[in-house]
This record gives sequence, C-alpha cells and structure tokens, in this order.
Amino acid sequence: MTRWTAMLAAALVATAPTLYAQPLGDIAALRREVAAEHLSRAREQERSGRALDAEGSYRDALMADPASLEAAIGYARLLRARGHADEAFATLRSLPPRALADDESLSALAEAWVSFGRADEAVGLLRDRAHGIVGWRALATLAARQGSFVEALAAARRVLDGGDESRSAGLTVRALTQLSGELDVVRRPPRGTTAALRRWLADDRSGPPGW
Repeated sequence: MTRWTAMLAAALVATAPTLYAQPLGDIAALRREVAAEHLSRAREQERSGRALDAEGSYRDALMADPASLEAAIGYARLLRARGHADEAFATLRSLPPRALADDESLSALAEAWVSFGRADEAVGLLRDRAHGIVGWRALATLAARQGSFVEALAAARRVLDGGDESRSAGLTVRALTQLSGELDVVRRPPRGTTAALRRWLADDRSGPPGW
C-alpha cells in the first residue's frame, strides 16, 4: 500500500461517522413518526371501545419504535385485560434503556410495574436509576407505600436537597423522619406532617393513565 493510499483509507475511516450519522438519524426520526401515527390510531380505537384493534395498533407502534413507553404501556395494559399478564409484564421489562431517559418515564414505568404486583422491583428500578427530583419523589412515595420509611426518608431528603423547598416537601420529610424512628415515636408529630404525608402518598401524577 502506497503512502497516498494509506492516507486516503485513513481519511475515509475518519469521515465514516459523519457520512452515516445523518441517514441513521433520519431513519430514527421516521420510526418515531410512524409510531406516533399508530399511537394516535390506538388511542382513538381504545376510546371507541375497540380494544383488540387498539392492542394491534399499540403493538405496531412498539414495533416501529421499541423505545416508545406509551406504546409499551398501552400494549401491556390491553394484553393483561385479555388475561396475558406474563406477556404483558415481559413487554414492560424488555424496554430498551433509551425509553427511560428521563425521570418522568422512569416513574411511569415504575407505577406500571406496581400495577402488576411488582412493587419491590419498582422500588429497585427507581433506586437504581432515578437522578432528579421527579424520580426521587416517586421513590419516596413508593417506598413509603411499602412501609420502607427509612428509604422513603432518604429519597425525600434528596428531593429537598435537589431544590424542592416547598412546605409540603419539608413536612413530608419531618413525617417520614418520625416514621423511620429517627425521632421519639411517643412525641406528637409536628402539625401538618401526617396530612402532608397523606397528600404525598395519594399523588398519582407520575403514574401512567388507565391502570
């Protein structure tokens, strides 16, 4: 191989990522667009009571974009309604990591897992992957529901440390502190803490609709 041939080969290798990045990006965008069309159809079919048609459309959306959390949740929900709970949960477990790029998606998936009776695994999912206020709040909520007040307290403190300085967040930390045994359990809880904790536990905004 001559020196010029070697230089040409090196140049081609160096530019390959740039040459192929745009087409691959276009393909990914096209897949998301196709999935969005299937999702729109699935929502309408589900609203009109055509559950089997909706299930097929959710499946098509998931095939077009395997990272579509809405498609996976919709497909799993309708599969479970027909008695295929194992297949439904397998669908939720097989989502690729890019489907959970933000805490909102992570929290929605955790709530879906809870609906399958997998609360402990849902807590583990949030514990391992939450990285912001939304995820830590979901972890605190779910851990408290499970009676894991020490873990709930640790997550709630991260919510405060992360910048949520609301009165509700502060009162919730105080209530969880008492429940986790860090305060004298005989002492009366600070005013408003139990109500704040009840509101925290009743907050289902992070969960997927329809479960």
